[in-house]
Amino acid sequence: MSFLLLCLCAFFLFAGLIVTMLLYPFEPPLPYGIGLIAGTALNLLKVRMMESSLNRTADMGDSRQAKNYGAMQAMVRNLMTLALFALVFFFRDIFGLFGTVIGVLYMQIAAYAAGYLIRKDRIKV
Repeated sequence: MSFLLLCLCAFFLFAGLIVTMLLYPFEPPLPYGIGLIAGTALNLLKVRMMESSLNRTADMGDSRQAKNYGAMQAMVRNLMTLALFALVFFFRDIFGLFGTVIGVLYMQIAAYAAGYLIRKDRIKV
């Protein structure tokens, strides 16, 4: 999943720089790139947190405690996303909103691609 996120970051960085220079001149290329990298870093952190959260909840014996821990971890991940957007709002000259939104949202694309690749490998086996 992390590899897919990094590949998508490279793709969207290249495509986004072309778009920001030619078609969408309202956001300079440097803030776009910084926002995209910030969104990618957040996604990588969230993937690691989800992995450790799933491992920890699977090891818990009490289902109620596991459910509460999983809900708390999901809330922390959502608050991290909210904090990133607050940071982008207050430092608009450094972080580009367009790049940050793309950086945060392509985690779903990576998840679908990872699911497709996993299913594809299961069919061959």
